[in-house]
Amino acid sequence: MIRRWVLYGPAGAGLPILGAYTFRYYQGGTVMLEQTVDYRPDTVGYPTDVVWRREGTDMVVTWTPPQGMRAGMWYKVLVFPDEGSLISQVFAWDAAQASLPAVPLADGQGFTLNVAAYFQAGYAYSDYQHFTW
Repeated sequence: MIRRWVLYGPAGAGLPILGAYTFRYYQGGTVMLEQTVDYRPDTVGYPTDVVWRREGTDMVVTWTPPQGMRAGMWYKVLVFPDEGSLISQVFAWDAAQASLPAVPLADGQGFTLNVAAYFQAGYAYSDYQHFTW
């Protein structure tokens, strides 16, 4: 089973409070699994100054890291082709540049680019920018 944090509540209510949260997984009214997770609220800014360049069939992306990035966090460079499947690759928390080899984009094809910072409590993503390969 995969546990996923999803925040619901009134607008502006913020993150849940620090503490232990118990997840119960039911099947037909019976608790099949119970897990307790220690939650520590955490926020991180978002990557800025996202720039890309083409090197043959490779895409090189650079960005300015947000404040608060540290070990245990990571980045994803996300490329959303106008046509085709998502291209996504994970990079270390201390990266500020990424190379995506042999990106499957055709000359003249449009795509949207985003760099997201991931951390225990969620993620923060850069502006979505549209480009042409």
